[in-house]
Amino acid sequence: MHALTLAAALLAYPAPAADQMPTIIGGELSGRWPGVGALLHGQRFGCTAFLVAPDVVMTAAHCIGSAKIPPPDVFFTGPDLDHVLNRYPIADITPHPDYDPATARYDLAMIRLAVPATEPVVEVATTPLSEADGGRLVWLVGYGLDENDESMRKRIGSTVIGGVIGDNVIIDGLPQACYGDSGSPLLRIGANGQPVAIGVASYIDDALCEGSTYYQRIDRALPFVLGFGDICVEDSRCSDALFASGFDD
Repeated sequence: MHALTLAAALLAYPAPAADQMPTIIGGELSGRWPGVGALLHGQRFGCTAFLVAPDVVMTAAHCIGSAKIPPPDVFFTGPDLDHVLNRYPIADITPHPDYDPATARYDLAMIRLAVPATEPVVEVATTPLSEADGGRLVWLVGYGLDENDESMRKRIGSTVIGGVIGDNVIIDGLPQACYGDSGSPLLRIGANGQPVAIGVASYIDDALCEGSTYYQRIDRALPFVLGFGDICVEDSRCSDALFASGFDD
């Protein structure tokens, strides 16, 4: 329960200032992964998010506001706030109906954009994860703090799954998610060579971002996710060539 208590304190959206938000520690700057963007309220950075349909964005439920914190109003794409490619107004936000802030269970939300985005979407995994996925190669992409305490710049990193336990995929060691990476996708390579989202960054168990990151499993929330229309699911060919060589260059 220590990790969950820490999660509520560390990953709530948004922190008072960008330098207090959870980025990929040990990653590298990247202008790639155009379907991965970030959420803003006004000009204040909140969390990472990613396109799963031209007009639908997925993120963590704890990123979408609270009684004291206003919800995000813009989804932006680009390598950082100084090089924004597009800004898309948000029309509607829906957290998972079973989201529990106290335990971080079902920490997932869907955002409807007011206009369709032009960036490529990210495929969503439909194959259930299992303990056998431990050790599998995955990619992290987010806008959180790095080892130099800099944020709001997209970074990527590759690692392996540390474990699959209950509703979570666990990542240990570096690269590691940190403040601002909440809502970011955990990606694996699909059969068609395209990135497939298997998890959404939910919480960390170490205040210095040196422990483990817990990702909400998307396969555990598929009925909710697929209820939002034309979601790009794995191997549906809806994103062919959009992320060409995305894992290698």
